[in-house]
This record gives sequence, structure tokens and C-alpha cells, in this order.
Amino acid sequence: MRRFSLPYIRSRLLQSQALALLSLFGVLTGLATGLVIAWFVFSIDIVTGLLDEDQKSGFIGLDPFWRFSLPIIGALWLLALFHFTKSKYHNVGIAHVIDRLQRGRGHIPVGTTLFQFFAALISLGSGYSLGKEGPAVHIGSGIASKLGRSFYQTPSQLRLLTGCGTAAAISAAFNTPLAGVLFAMEVVLMEYSLNGFIPVIAASVTAAVFTHYITGDHPAMFDLHIQSGSSIDFIWLLVLGLGTGLGAALLHQLIRYFLRLNLVKKYKRFLFAGLISGVCGLLAPASMGIGFDTIPFVLSSDMAFWTLAMILLAKIVATGSAIGLGIPAGIVGPAMVIGLFLGALMGRMLPGDAPIELYALLGMAGLMSGLLHAPLAATTAVLEMSVDATLMFPAMIVVVISNLTCQVLFQQPSIFRTMLSSRGLHISTHPLRNALASRYLAEISTTHFNVITVDMDNENIEQITQLKQKLFVFRSNANASYLLTNTFLAQRIEAWNLLTENQSQSLYGFLQLGLPDRSRITILAEDASLLEGIKIFQGEDVSAIQVPLDAFRIGLVTRQKLTSVLTSEGDLH
Repeated sequence: MRRFSLPYIRSRLLQSQALALLSLFGVLTGLATGLVIAWFVFSIDIVTGLLDEDQKSGFIGLDPFWRFSLPIIGALWLLALFHFTKSKYHNVGIAHVIDRLQRGRGHIPVGTTLFQFFAALISLGSGYSLGKEGPAVHIGSGIASKLGRSFYQTPSQLRLLTGCGTAAAISAAFNTPLAGVLFAMEVVLMEYSLNGFIPVIAASVTAAVFTHYITGDHPAMFDLHIQSGSSIDFIWLLVLGLGTGLGAALLHQLIRYFLRLNLVKKYKRFLFAGLISGVCGLLAPASMGIGFDTIPFVLSSDMAFWTLAMILLAKIVATGSAIGLGIPAGIVGPAMVIGLFLGALMGRMLPGDAPIELYALLGMAGLMSGLLHAPLAATTAVLEMSVDATLMFPAMIVVVISNLTCQVLFQQPSIFRTMLSSRGLHISTHPLRNALASRYLAEISTTHFNVITVDMDNENIEQITQLKQKLFVFRSNANASYLLTNTFLAQRIEAWNLLTENQSQSLYGFLQLGLPDRSRITILAEDASLLEGIKIFQGEDVSAIQVPLDAFRIGLVTRQKLTSVLTSEGDLH
């Protein structure tokens, strides 16, 4: 029975077999996430199906009255949902997942996951220019977080499982398993780990296969048919990269503008967002919703140039206002569609005989990469959507120029950093600091020590010192402990035995009088990161840090142990 106990599983996760067990958890995460995302997609189809029974034209087929009023009605439903739920559940989306990884040790409350599910259904069903990937990532990460906490996983493993949930969500929602893996690594985890790739890939592939099994050939994304061998001259690739970088910077600045509007009351922000989306939908019906269903119309040669330009402008305004004013759904999907529209528009202006579909696909990669700072995920999405490896090279050129334009020329951070900064939350992108902040003291702590307490008699103390332990914790009181070595204890016991009878005292009292300098232990109420541990050792004259491992056990991290972990070779699990 011990082999199937939770403590046993946890102990194995800290050893060399961690990769196999974490991969198993990745598969379980993929299955659970795929099931929930399939349910989520079907729920969206039901909501939109009430508006358009054939579900062929989406929001475009609605009457002008409904195109204008539907986002406003959705805003009222969202206000009711926010009113009848606790405020602690209202932080949602990819930005919230990133914040939980950096500040919450990968703990994503179940309440926020449930709230995100229903809030996204209202937002997407109301025609806002938002995507399902933000809610999908939150839901997938929430499932992974709950699964990890149920099996008492360490914070760094919980962090990796959250990445598994992110990859599984993107894979299940868009049928792009490889792009899901790279998105999780680039945008959410913000690190690449050889040990981390395997569980994340396992989760992504499992979610893609399982979702396809449930939903069949559900059109998760969209189809672009590009003739094999199509190409764009190098100079126009540079122009396309510059244009998509400018578009990403414009969308970023528009979102930042709405984030900074002094609309404190939620009802003002939501109704304003509904009004803007309603006007955009009235003027340009193709600007409503995620926009995947409008792509065939936009890429049609029958559409006039200025009509496409008006749709693009309306889509940018509708997306920027909805995100900036706090409508709870995703930005990745609309960003991809805006990039497609922009690429198609530039394809009509630039000379050459390259198909518009190729410009659209590369424009999608450029704008997505510039806005999200996800070059590998954007480039991989081109490969998975086109199934043409020859497009990787032009995609990389466009992505590089777009990122340089957005990050270097316009000094724009990732849109998720901007969204968190607007709430007073700042995330670190320093690789060394992030690495130290994502590993925890409990993972390197030792339980191989004995404790000496005041209620122990002389014989008991002498007996435990005979055990083959190198470290001993001397408890002076509930809030004061000291680290003693076996060598020091042996010397003190020998000195105590040499005392004359009239000088004798309890061995505990004798040890307490001769505690060595710099032996104090800092006692933490909860686990801390290696970065926090370094700060403790720098700021306090202590020899060790005591951290709780669970409800019954404690662990010790000595100054020497932390130094050894950071300076010697070997894996840190």
C-alpha cells in the first residue's frame, strides 16, 4: 500500500524518476483539459447557434439592430455575473495565470476557473472581438493546478504542470499541439527546460488527440489554401514585417489607452466597451466575434480595398477597447485575425504575383509575435496551419522584423506585461532571477536531523547524539532554534561529563549556555523560493532555514547546502 500513497508518489517526484511521473501527470492534464475545452467549445457553439441557426455566417448574418445591441446586452449579463460572485474570483485570463506562476506558486483557485468559464461564454456569445484561447489557458492551467495540488506536488513541479495545462488548452482549442508547447514555454513559463519539454509535449499531444476524438473534425482554426511553391520577394517580406510590427504597436497602444482611462466603476467600463463594439459591429459586421468565420469573405477577390481597410480598423478598435476595458476573454485569436487582415491588405498594395493568402498567413505570424513576444509559437503556427515547411523561412523573416519594430523601435513589452502593470503587478523577465524564483527551498531541504527539546532528559539527549546524524536542531523555545553539528555536541557532552557534582546541571541547560555563534535557524511559516532564501542568508546572520514540508514534517536548508546547489553540477528537481 505504501507504493500507492501520496507521500510515496511525492517522494518519487523529487528523485530521478520525476520525469516519467510528471509526464504521466501531463497526460492526465491533457485528458482533463481536452474534455473541458471540448465542452467549452460546444457551449460557445450552442450560444452562437441561438443567433445563427446555420452557424455559417456568424455575427455577419445578424440584423443591424442585433449587431449593435448584442454587445451591450452582453455587458449587462457580465455585470450581473460580477455582482453575484466574489471579487477574489474576478482575475482571469492568461495574464492572471502568469501572475499566479510568479507570485502564487502555481496555485490557481478553482473559483476563478469556474468564473472564467461562464464569463467567457457571455463575452464570446455577445460578439465581442475576443478569443477563446485566454479562457482556455486559464481553464487548462486551473485543471493542472488542482491536479498538482491534489498530489502534493512541489511549487516548481506545480509550475511545470501549469505549463502543461497551458499547452493542452492551446492545442485543444486551436488544434496546434506544437504551437501550444512553444506558447506555454515562451509566454507563460518564460523559460525553456529540457526536463520540462517532455511533460508539456505529452499534455499538448494528449489534448489534441482526445479533443479530436470527442469533437471530430471541429473547425478549431481556419483553412488557408496556399499553392505549393508560392513565395514573396525578400524586400516585400521586410516591408510586411515592418507593417505587422507597426500594427502590433498600434494595437498595443490602443489597449494601453483604454487601460489608463479613469473609469473606476465596472458598469461604466463594460457598457462603454459594449457601445464601442456595437458601433463597430454596425459599421463593419466582420469585426464582431473572434473573426475566423469572416476570413473567407475578407480574402475574397470581390472585396474592395477600402472595405477591407474599414474592417481592419474596426477590428483593431473593437479588440483594443474590449481588452483594455476588461471584458473577460482572450486576445490571441483576434490578434491572429487582425494580422491576417493586415497581411491581406498589404498583399493588395505590394507588387508581385504572390497569393493574398500567403501575405495573410505571414501577417498573422508577424502581428501575433510582435504583440505577444512569442516568435517561435507564431512561426510554428504557420507550419501547422499550412503544412508547408518552405514557409518557415519567410515566416521567420517577418517575425524577426516585426519583433524588432515593436520591441526595439517602439519599446513595447509583451501585452500581458502591460495588462499586469496596469494593475500594479510587475513580472520579472530576468532569466537568472526567474530561475531562482521558480525553485523552492523544500526541494533541496533535508530531513536527516534530530531535534533536542527542553522536555528531553539527559539520557535521551545522549542517546540521540549517538545516532549517525550530522545535524541537530536545538529548540530553545517555540520561536528560537539553533543548528548544532555532531562534532560540537560530542565536545559539549564531554565537557558536561567532566563537571564536578556540585557544578552539575541538566545537559539541556548546559548546551543552551554554550550555543555557538551564528547558529540560529530562521523559521518560515511557508515554503520560499531559492531567491528568497538567498535574501535571507544575505540579510540575516543565520546558519539554516527551516521550512514546512507538509502538515507533519519540516525540512532544513543550510547555508552550505544552498551554496552547493547553486555552484555544483547536477539537476535540481
